[in-house]
Amino acid sequence: MDGRAEGRPGRPAIDEPLRDLALLRAAVEGGLDGMVVVSSDGVMITYNRKFQEIWPIPAEIVASGDDDAALASVLDKLVDPDAFLARVHDLYAQASGAARDELLLLDGRVLDRYGTGLRGPDGDYIGWAWYFRDVTAERAAAVDAERLGALVAVAHALADARSELDVLSVVSGRGASVLGAQGAAMCLVEPDGAHVRVLGTTFFDEQLRADVAVLPVDAPLPLVHAALTGKPLFLGDRAEGLRQFPGALEVYVRARTEATAAVPLTVHGRTIGSLAVAFEDRKPWRVSDKVLLTALAALTALALDRLAAQAAEREATRQIRRLSGSLQRSLLTALPQSDRMQIAARYQPAAREAEVGGDWYDAFSTRDGTMTLVVGDVAGHDSTAAAAMAQVRNVLRGVAQTLQASPAAVLAALDGALARLRMTTLATAVLCQAWPSDDDPSGRTLRLRWSNAGHPPPLLLHTDGRCELLAGAPEVLLGAHVEGRRTDREVDMPPGTALVLYTDGLVERRDQLLDDGIEQLRQAVEELHGLPPERLCEELLARLTGGDSEDDVVLLVARIAG
Repeated sequence: MDGRAEGRPGRPAIDEPLRDLALLRAAVEGGLDGMVVVSSDGVMITYNRKFQEIWPIPAEIVASGDDDAALASVLDKLVDPDAFLARVHDLYAQASGAARDELLLLDGRVLDRYGTGLRGPDGDYIGWAWYFRDVTAERAAAVDAERLGALVAVAHALADARSELDVLSVVSGRGASVLGAQGAAMCLVEPDGAHVRVLGTTFFDEQLRADVAVLPVDAPLPLVHAALTGKPLFLGDRAEGLRQFPGALEVYVRARTEATAAVPLTVHGRTIGSLAVAFEDRKPWRVSDKVLLTALAALTALALDRLAAQAAEREATRQIRRLSGSLQRSLLTALPQSDRMQIAARYQPAAREAEVGGDWYDAFSTRDGTMTLVVGDVAGHDSTAAAAMAQVRNVLRGVAQTLQASPAAVLAALDGALARLRMTTLATAVLCQAWPSDDDPSGRTLRLRWSNAGHPPPLLLHTDGRCELLAGAPEVLLGAHVEGRRTDREVDMPPGTALVLYTDGLVERRDQLLDDGIEQLRQAVEELHGLPPERLCEELLARLTGGDSEDDVVLLVARIAG
């Protein structure tokens, strides 16, 4: 091992040309790289001081001159000694050429290894010269840059994650894969504190993912332990893992896992689970690896906390909307039953609002048998608007029952009443009255009279499926206290025709004109003309809002009995 092969018992004599070549190369390369010259039969002929610095072979082995012991000392320092030997044997079998690769040491160092086949003066193969350079710092700088980029990418991508599986996909695909992990999993503690949920990537087969989807908190697995204790685990190989978790053997085997790590997911000082990664081969856990996985876990925990907060907010909004909808509906009266007219109505609160609003519908008969239909909208989306709506509706009912006048006269009287009551409310409304037409002795055709106070125009669906817009010159809103004459309009409604009243929430969108929305409604009514009132209401709401309207919606459909 000290380069003096001659005279040593059991050692073959080395040709002088080989010795000269070896010494020459050692002298030339000695100041730069670690160098060793090995004969064709595997005998270490010579090496320089740099080689011994890179490979700190014990002094007693050097003194013994035992090549096998020296090789064993080298192998003991490698992460993958089998691959090292296989590569050397393959190259020696070729007996020519050159080779270059990298070696990963258990102490975290990275060596650049390159070698050249040697030939003597007569051209015969006589061995190899191997050179080693410590490139740990260079590789670490490159890895650090890659990992920093991965963390930035993960942080950006997590902002768009919409589910727990999205989070796992981002963290495993853009983060854990930088570590060389083949699989990743999230273990989340259930609210009952007695179980955990496990979500894994597709590296683990579908059956295994199903079997571990829900586990008791005492399951003998590293990721469960980290989720419950808040302590990280970095296990370099299966043997180390099984020493701590002997009951995990089956999962290790089915998961094709050798090394693993599990890092707690912590938010606001509370551990909500763990992030785990799995490797098919042994893994030396360097400090930089642990730092990266800990950073990924922190990003994961923040993303999961954001999703949980959003889910809680959505649920709270749903609860408030249900309460608001119930309160709103409690302010609306039940629809009257009539042999002459089938009536259906719907109220749908705004999807993005959690407050009661000012939209309303009403239907009632007066003493002379006239059926009155009203749809209106008080300005505002709060309890004040709801209270104002209730007042306007009730005053309108009282005025209509007392006066028994035309729609225009009723709306004009309502304007006066609101002024005397000092109500500063602005509202739109369309008021319709229907009674048997004098032109039809059978009494089946109804005469419709209506007046519109700044409200979207009604639609009249004819028996042939044609839908007509009952438009007219716009008239002032209720409560505007502006002088202006209110007018009535009339039309006959034979059996089978239908009247559609609605508020602007059904047809108005931020990205389209009101007239375009009304035209969409008109076309939809034509396409659905054969449906009874209840179904027609449902289908129109589904088609025009999808259950997600930007504003409150009121819809009323009245069909003349056939």
